[in-house]
Amino acid sequence: MLLARVYGLLFLLLIAGTMFQSARRHRRRDGAERKRVWRAKLWYAFRLGVSGLVALAIALMAPHDSAAAIWIGLWVGLYWLWKFWERRHGSGVAAPANVQAATPLRASGPQALPDDVTRRPLWWRVVRKTIIFGAGAVVLIVVLVSVMTLCLGYYARQARVERDKVKKGMTVDEVLPLVHGACGIRTHAVLPENMPDEESVHYVSLVQHQDGTFVWSSGPDFQSQQVTEEEAVGLMKQKMSDGYDWRWRYTFLNDTPQHFSFTVTFGSDGRVKDVTDVWGWD
Repeated sequence: MLLARVYGLLFLLLIAGTMFQSARRHRRRDGAERKRVWRAKLWYAFRLGVSGLVALAIALMAPHDSAAAIWIGLWVGLYWLWKFWERRHGSGVAAPANVQAATPLRASGPQALPDDVTRRPLWWRVVRKTIIFGAGAVVLIVVLVSVMTLCLGYYARQARVERDKVKKGMTVDEVLPLVHGACGIRTHAVLPENMPDEESVHYVSLVQHQDGTFVWSSGPDFQSQQVTEEEAVGLMKQKMSDGYDWRWRYTFLNDTPQHFSFTVTFGSDGRVKDVTDVWGWD
């Protein structure tokens, strides 16, 4: 599907850019600094993976409809609690100060920071990082929503192209092999209100395969069978010879929550009498 490919390409570009930037920074460091940074990254990955697995195990105990939200919330919370605990107890990967203590440099005496260099307070650093991450999240959401909107427009145009192929006056022989790309065709007779169809005798479900064959399913037994295009046309004509109008609903599924459909109405003479516009639903 188009949306999945675009999202995959965006994430691949993001990962490639991150790795390229990390490699540039890695080349600028000396041996001791490279070793410390590598250990820090390994510990970060370990902490990220363990906190995610623990959060997943807890979220699986929750109701199915809220498990995903609970998992993400617990993952973020456990990760930052672990990091806060490490800072309070001085555990984890050695900090830069410890590395400097292990390899002290000779100096003539204590050197004070320049007057124009001041260390920001903790609350200011927290607020600054929160704003940066929040802005990044907003940009990411805007990009994802924009891509989805463009893909939805593309899917809607595909459905309209197939819809425009069907013209009034066409027969079943002409319509059935004409429309492609639909994941399913649900057909039913337009019965009078006082005529029930509890066994779904006047109902047919068709699924078209790429090789041109169809999977046929009809009441009352709903046993699926694979038929050729000619056989599907003959079976539909037999079903539609009951003297009622029939409606064929074409449904186009995609990799978004919203799908697209249009309906073709055949008259009792077996010819198209109406075609609806394409509409989206989820």
